[in-house]
Amino acid sequence: MAIKMFSFLLGSVLLSLVGASDLESIQVQVLHELNEALQTELNVFIDFEGFDDSQILHQLDTPRILLSSNSSAARDLRVRGNFTERALIIVSLMESGRDVNQLVLRLLPRMLDELHELHIVFLATEESRFSQDDLYAYCFKEGFVNVILLRGKSLYSYLPYPRIQPMSLTNVSEYFNRARIIRDFQGYPVRILRSAMTPRDFEYFNDQGDLVRAGYLFAAVKELANRYNATIISVAKPVLPDYEVYLAISDMLRTKRIDIVCYFKEFSIKVAYTAPLSIVREYFIAPHARPISSYLYYSKPFSWTLWVVVISTVLYGTLMLHLAARQARVEIGKCLLYSLSHILYNCHQTISVAGWRDMAIHGILTIGGFILTNVYLATLSSILTSGLYDGEYNTLEDLVSAPYPSLHDEYYKSQLLAKTFLPERLRRNSLTLNVSLLNAYRDGLNQSYIYMLYEDRLELILMQQYLLKTPRFNMIRQGVGYALESYCVSMSLPYLELTSEFMRRLQEHGIGIKMKADTFRELIQQEIYTLMRDDEPPAKAFDLDYYLFAFALWAAGLGLSLLVFCAEFVGRRLLCR
Repeated sequence: MAIKMFSFLLGSVLLSLVGASDLESIQVQVLHELNEALQTELNVFIDFEGFDDSQILHQLDTPRILLSSNSSAARDLRVRGNFTERALIIVSLMESGRDVNQLVLRLLPRMLDELHELHIVFLATEESRFSQDDLYAYCFKEGFVNVILLRGKSLYSYLPYPRIQPMSLTNVSEYFNRARIIRDFQGYPVRILRSAMTPRDFEYFNDQGDLVRAGYLFAAVKELANRYNATIISVAKPVLPDYEVYLAISDMLRTKRIDIVCYFKEFSIKVAYTAPLSIVREYFIAPHARPISSYLYYSKPFSWTLWVVVISTVLYGTLMLHLAARQARVEIGKCLLYSLSHILYNCHQTISVAGWRDMAIHGILTIGGFILTNVYLATLSSILTSGLYDGEYNTLEDLVSAPYPSLHDEYYKSQLLAKTFLPERLRRNSLTLNVSLLNAYRDGLNQSYIYMLYEDRLELILMQQYLLKTPRFNMIRQGVGYALESYCVSMSLPYLELTSEFMRRLQEHGIGIKMKADTFRELIQQEIYTLMRDDEPPAKAFDLDYYLFAFALWAAGLGLSLLVFCAEFVGRRLLCR
């Protein structure tokens, strides 16, 4: 009897060993096929303690690393930054009764931070007691959609859309075919925050009274939903003060109450985001320089260097005329008047010509006077047509002396104050205003303030000046902030990689540029923004100030000449006595 019992136990052990060997062979084959297809550079084995003699660890050529979910050191490791991102995650669930929920919720989400779409293989025996539905539910909650469950000799996975559906696989090829299937969302809802951020995402009522949602960032998300058969659900923005609403939206993304926000990823906001496409810069815009009084136009056509040339030419002509007419004893004062008359091109005086030198002097002065007179008149005419202005604000240092405060909401003012590289006076000279008034002043180009915006919104606002003869605002071409051209998304978004790939294709094929141009045209057509026009008549070359100053100069000249005449007349009468 004892011999029979021993034979029975020995047979059971041998059968179990043969079964275990066959099971490991299947597992090795599956992992090998995955490594070949995915071109894996690293296999991350989790909870394989006690499997040192396993074929899985020794028959795979791909480099491997062993981690334990119970190790505190493993909880601090990240695939991104610690290991290669071309990794395959293999999790052992061999022991019956293992707490799968704690494993998925605590270890994997932290280790696969920003890489939750990596492929994960769960290894389990047929006797393992856990619910596949619970495993799939936790995986989808954490964004793990590329999941294989190898339970015994059978392969399983799940379809995430429109709801979690377990599926059985006959081989690894069916798993890769599944990747094509899950690109169809089958009406799965994509929750997008409703905002009023022109031109990115905004709403308006059209001519038929229908509420229309538009914006070039929203148009891209809408195209994504149409392409992958998803349903867009608009989520209302929280009704909170200006500063708190940013924090609330960030919390909604972290707690997965919304999926996508049509807003660029700022470095100060700690949320997940799609793959960046470019860097968006932030600039100041300042009011255009104020026009100067028209009575100053007379002195503006020539710069100081040209005035030096004029004075030098007059002195040269005076000296040459005096030296040439030395035998005729012409006074130097008369030579100065003759030289001025030539420069002003109104010469009516005659000087005795002694030879070719005198003719050359007169020719040089006449030609110089002709050129200078016409240059002066042409420049003055151009100035009268276009106007003259004070110095422009071209740098951040120029803004320090500007008489305008900068206007922001509370959130962006706090960001401005934190930018220590800006001049301190510029940071202090800032005001806060509620969003409604801020948008009204900024969109209307109110010239009482300076504004700070990202370049896509600045492009829209400054586009309103297209028809103006003189712009109202100029951009300071020195970046004061940066953001990533990407979408803010919820933590562990299951279709993050798909969204990043789609947005990259839109940009590479120029569709994003077309969407932005269509949005700008739509804003103009709906009169949300307008092309501004000049208030004054189109032709206004002269004004009263200009003529009054000219008459004042004329009267001053006549008065001065009258005084000189009276002084000479009285002086001669006194000498005659």
